[in-house]
Amino acid sequence: MLQGGRYRRIRLPVVFLLVCGTAIADDRSDAVDRLLAPFHAANAPGCAVGVIQNGQFVYRAAFGAADLDRETPITTATPFHVASISKQFTAAALFFLLDAGKVRLDDSVRRFVPELPLLTEDITVADLLHHTSGLRDILPLLEAAGQPPQILDIAGDLKLLAAQSALNFAPGTDYEYVNSDYLLLGLIVERVSGMTLTDFAEKYLFRPLAMTHSAFPGGATELTGAALDYSWRGGQFRHAIAPLVAGDGGLASSVEDLARWDDNFYSQHVGGKGMIDFLEEPGRLRSGMPVRYAAGLALGRFRGLPAIGHDGVLPGSRSDVVRFPLQHLTVICLCNRGDTDSSSVSREIAAVYLQGKLKHRLQSADVDYATSGFPDLAGVWESKQGWILRAWNAVDGLSLSSPQGWYKMVPLNRHALFAEAGGWRAILSRLSPDRIELERNGGVPVIYDRLPYFPLRPGELDSLAGEYHSADADATWNITAEKGRLFVSVNGDWRIPLDAVGQDRFAGGPWSLHFRYDAEGRVKGVEMHRSRLWDLWFDRVDWAN
Repeated sequence: MLQGGRYRRIRLPVVFLLVCGTAIADDRSDAVDRLLAPFHAANAPGCAVGVIQNGQFVYRAAFGAADLDRETPITTATPFHVASISKQFTAAALFFLLDAGKVRLDDSVRRFVPELPLLTEDITVADLLHHTSGLRDILPLLEAAGQPPQILDIAGDLKLLAAQSALNFAPGTDYEYVNSDYLLLGLIVERVSGMTLTDFAEKYLFRPLAMTHSAFPGGATELTGAALDYSWRGGQFRHAIAPLVAGDGGLASSVEDLARWDDNFYSQHVGGKGMIDFLEEPGRLRSGMPVRYAAGLALGRFRGLPAIGHDGVLPGSRSDVVRFPLQHLTVICLCNRGDTDSSSVSREIAAVYLQGKLKHRLQSADVDYATSGFPDLAGVWESKQGWILRAWNAVDGLSLSSPQGWYKMVPLNRHALFAEAGGWRAILSRLSPDRIELERNGGVPVIYDRLPYFPLRPGELDSLAGEYHSADADATWNITAEKGRLFVSVNGDWRIPLDAVGQDRFAGGPWSLHFRYDAEGRVKGVEMHRSRLWDLWFDRVDWAN
């Protein structure tokens, strides 16, 4: 019987592109073994991990089951659903069409996807590549409609995008990572080339690089033995369905294949220097301000060192590839369990191999939190995107709940607080008594303004209860008032509790809602905001208030 916790560090000689080598076992390998030990469990899904330095594996490991029912062991050749790591391959496929002059970066997206509404006319191919399009994200749109993400329903997703009456922001004026951008880029590759993205990538990328365990869905290439995805629910691992749509997140690949892809950033065997430069060139807003996103690759730093890569998140899998180009070091971590933070794991592994080259982690300043000005930051804050941030004091720091996650912030100095763990960090700066700035992983900072406290008016909750319809999401919400709280439900599938956080404002999970009134003081509708979906309007349709 397969034991999911059985550990296999691979030391057999392997052919890696043009280099024959052996995974080198040393004290660093033992240190990585210890880092991965908490993720080992009997009869459980697991991970495949690879560390490549100077063109050779210096560490490879695989543990856990690719299929719990069949007790299939994971190996470093096992294909995993790598989610948004797919985006760099979609961008690489597009490069060949750009290089052939069939597509230009300044082309309007409507040249290739005329089904999109006229308000997208100013969105360029470059905007899609760099997430400066302003398009709403298809996944939260489906969430708001109470629809589970469909597998390979590109026609349905395109219909939903075509129905949008607004953007998050004017094209090229801001940055927001959305899956819709790469869904459309994959579609552009298919329409211009006359091939499926699967077959195009197989011809121009995977076959030349001998990536025999990699494929997008929906084409002639089929993979066998791919790891199934599992999430932890009800005290056990349960099979999770991945929302796979080709260009934005549908790729399956293995540690072995991603190592070959990584080597191409140095050998430039496929696509030449032109493709590598294209993939690593940061995007820019119309104003000229750079954004830390290139073509399917996030450009950042890890403890002082340049780091390039991407993670992938699905309900039942986590994946990450991070490359340190100056040190010629890459870490690949692929897991078919949704309770693993692969990004943090990969950077903790990288730190083992980068000893002596990394800056020390951010350290808490010698600032007494209780007597500093930071306790004044407790309260409720709102960004221009409509996001709600809630902050409350702990003994030694500030706890934050935001659409991007929960943080325990501690003083960095007398003007800022920070939180840091593994592959991410967040810095909160106090700009004024009523304005703060939150920056995550060196990205575009989000500014929040303080919301004053407004007690609920008598009968206010009952006046907000009713039916609300969004034409953009083709969805009807039922909002009810029960025991001093509002609840949102749709299709009878889920029910989300909402807390009052400000005048006419409520928050629940990643959502924030802002109710609006007409000239007669009646509720005319509600705006829904969340990460990647800044403003979605719902009309009040029952008029029972």
